[in-house]
Amino acid sequence: MKPHLPLGIGALLIIGIGAFVFMQNNDIPAPAPLPDTSTLPAESGAQTTDSTGSAAIPPSTEAGQPTPSSPSPSSAPTPSGITASEVATHASRESCWSTINGNVYDLTSWIPKHPGGEGAILGICGKDGSGKFNGKHGNDAKKVALLSGFKIGVAAK
Repeated sequence: MKPHLPLGIGALLIIGIGAFVFMQNNDIPAPAPLPDTSTLPAESGAQTTDSTGSAAIPPSTEAGQPTPSSPSPSSAPTPSGITASEVATHASRESCWSTINGNVYDLTSWIPKHPGGEGAILGICGKDGSGKFNGKHGNDAKKVALLSGFKIGVAAK
């Protein structure tokens, strides 16, 4: 037996056990189930499909991230964007839309999950929440990425 072989095996065992312990103690939540994207409107106007012909998952949906609620068919965004008056009709716990930095987000499913409490989200339902979001989260890349999972369209200009 070569003298370096036992050292190599020992190192692999230590790394493997360390990785296992790290993964067990890590606070990463389980991945969220993937949404049925066949009912979501395609932002580019074209629905993409995978090799099986099924609707492809939009790139903004990542495992472990909340999945956005799809808007009702009567509330679908128009080509020019979602108007402020349309956003204003979604100002409740049952349907909470907010405009943040020029995009419209359906935050309904995020209300009970928001770490800062439900009131923070309920306070921006039906209106422009840019000031409150930017004031609290600024340019925090993780918060911006999390928010992107709720995007349903662009605000009309």
